Amino acid sequence: MQNLIPYLVTVLLSTFIAWAPVRAESAKQSFDKGYRSHLNGNHTNAAKYYTRAINGNPSFVQAYLMRAATYHSQNQYERAIKDYTKVIELGEAYFKAVGYFNRGLVRYDVGKYKAAISDFTSALSFDEKMANAYLHRGIAKGRTGDRNGQVKDFANAARYGDYEVRQWLEQHAPHVLERK
Repeated sequence: MQNLIPYLVTVLLSTFIAWAPVRAESAKQSFDKGYRSHLNGNHTNAAKYYTRAINGNPSFVQAYLMRAATYHSQNQYERAIKDYTKVIELGEAYFKAVGYFNRGLVRYDVGKYKAAISDFTSALSFDEKMANAYLHRGIAKGRTGDRNGQVKDFANAARYGDYEVRQWLEQHAPHVLERK
């Protein structure tokens, strides 16, 4: 019996050590399955796989980001906001910018325009050349009645690469582009 105990301890430790990488790998595999489901338009399935990935690795920022996108597409706004907030908490600067931007889109969709403006502004604090953040902040500012802010944001969207906004401004308000 005494010879059996060290053997059992060794087997248990070996199993635990071997299991740890599999667990991390399974989170990645779950994410990949979720992403494939997402691309195929099966958002319910995608959310389940992303949840598995998060359960396997609670700091898997991409899984939170993609699950939030699936929730947003399913009009599960509070869940999307919660996951985008997690992306902001856990992510590096790039993910923070994307998290704020996407959370701003959700807040805009539910009519929380001032909160959306705040999120778009936060996204711009991490990436000051994010044309889409200027565009959507401008749209939200228009909803709040801030026409001057809207025009400035549209000009910045054009300045940082939104060619459709640039074309529209060139046709309808060229003086706005001349100010920059």
